[in-house]
Parts: sequence; structure tokens; C-alpha cells
Amino acid sequence: MLENLEMEFKEMLSKLTGLEPTEIGDEDDLFKDLGIDSLKVIEIATQIERNYKVVVKDSQLARLRTVKDAVTFLRDLLEKKNA
Repeated sequence: MLENLEMEFKEMLSKLTGLEPTEIGDEDDLFKDLGIDSLKVIEIATQIERNYKVVVKDSQLARLRTVKDAVTFLRDLLEKKNA
């Protein structure tokens, strides 16, 4: 699960932004570069909760800036869950 996490997250972003996963870079700003807004943050949180069976607060995601930040946050969350 964790080995494909980055691509899975980019695919999730792809569905919300209309960009191809390969067009989404690790250092892309979620808000400025990808156009994620507060409604999309809620959608991302909901999708993460469904896909990975974890609880994510919208406010936690809203503090993240880059795709890399979000993947790291999600990886840490899943590692704690599986510990």
C-alpha cells in the first residue's frame, strides 16, 4: 500500500484537477499550482478516509502546501495506523 502511495495520491488529485498524474509534480503547490480550494480539500479528505480507512481532518490537509507534504503526511498517518 505505502509503495504506491505517491501515485495513488496523484491519481486522486488528477480526478479533482483534470491534470494527468504525470503532470503533477512533487513540489507543486496544492493551492496555487493545482487550484485546490476548500471544497476540494474536503473531497480529498473524504477520499483518503474511504481509501485508507483513516480519519483526516480537513484542517490538517489545509495546512499542507505541496504534493510532497501531503504524501509525507499521508504516509506518516498510515504508518501510525499500521504500527
